[in-house]
Amino acid sequence: MNAPRQGLFASLLIVSFALHTFLLVIATTHQLNENRASQGLLMTTQLVADSLTELEPANTVSLALLANRYATNPSVAYIRILGTGDQVLATAGLSKTRQGEIFVRDALQNEKKIGSVEITLVKPSIGEILRTQWLAILTSLFIHGLLWLAYRAIARPTRSEYLARLNNESRLRHEIKLLTEALELEKSQPKQPHTPEQNKEQAAITPKVPTLQLNQDALSLNIQFYDPKQLINTVNKSVSLPYFNLCQIFLNKSIELCTARYHLNVDDIVVNRSFDQQGAVISISSLKNNSIACILMIGSVFQLLSEVLYKRYREDKRFVLQTRCAVTAPVEAMQLDSVQAAERLTHHLIAKEMALYLTHDQLKHIGECYQLVPMPNPTSVLTRHAFMINGMNEACAELAQNIRTEILKGKAQSSSTDRTISS
Repeated sequence: MNAPRQGLFASLLIVSFALHTFLLVIATTHQLNENRASQGLLMTTQLVADSLTELEPANTVSLALLANRYATNPSVAYIRILGTGDQVLATAGLSKTRQGEIFVRDALQNEKKIGSVEITLVKPSIGEILRTQWLAILTSLFIHGLLWLAYRAIARPTRSEYLARLNNESRLRHEIKLLTEALELEKSQPKQPHTPEQNKEQAAITPKVPTLQLNQDALSLNIQFYDPKQLINTVNKSVSLPYFNLCQIFLNKSIELCTARYHLNVDDIVVNRSFDQQGAVISISSLKNNSIACILMIGSVFQLLSEVLYKRYREDKRFVLQTRCAVTAPVEAMQLDSVQAAERLTHHLIAKEMALYLTHDQLKHIGECYQLVPMPNPTSVLTRHAFMINGMNEACAELAQNIRTEILKGKAQSSSTDRTISS
């Protein structure tokens, strides 16, 4: 059981060690510059004081001996003693090619310039600084190594966490297996003739579309694909149409099971638009009992199914998009019916998000089931009074999971039955 994201933490430690070494070099360089400035000022002052008596008249032998004595300092790269008219009287030092900082001071006698001295102090390189700071760098490396070992020991999951993760992965694999069987069934359906029993079953699953016009009491669910890169316009119809059909099957099955759980009829759902590039829209009258809870549950169940489908298709490297959805009532202030309001509200969401716009009385019916948060950055009456669904209570979440599992299992069982009949 390894600690999570060990590679990322190791990268951060490497960056931290490199930054610490860089700051150490910068601090050392700054300190050496200050010391070199103080040393250069002191040495030029002393050399001028020692050479005053030898500059007037110029005694080159004594000045050469004096310069050689100062050049024995390892910090000195080069020394020049100049007379009047910048005539070189004495030089010393063997590191003329070394880069360094030059310090110059005039020699004055009775306020008259009788010469000058130049001392070049060695400027250490980065390699020399690193050699002088090897102990600090090694200590920093040791501390970062201890942090790495401590992270591996502390962040390693416990046995219960490890078992919970295994159970979750096993559950996801099972769901993906069910979805795979469902996809194989959809591929084989066009090649097999439908029996009368299958036609009756398909007719029962597909909701009927009432021809009545929606009134101001309608609630609408808009489901859209989250496609920021506009990929849906680039795929071939032979790829997109089967994908839309599968999404519609999941939506139809969600409608069937959710209406049954909330004691409504499938005919109560109006399918305004089946799945296409723009998504899908369904509506229901808010005057019917449990209609608000039912349409919200349809959206929640479909979002769960969409996420399973997304994971499976991504593993197979097939075209798939994540979804977002919104449930709204009409917005009188903006003269929008529920279908138009739902479409506008969905545009403000990203992948896997779900939002709603309901009246105060309608919100009371679902307040205990859903955890709501205000829409961020509202720009209109619609978004100002809309809420995002941030979670569900345990009962609603369990119901949504059960319906999702029942749909996946139902598809798998249907696939097995069809294979038995064909054989």
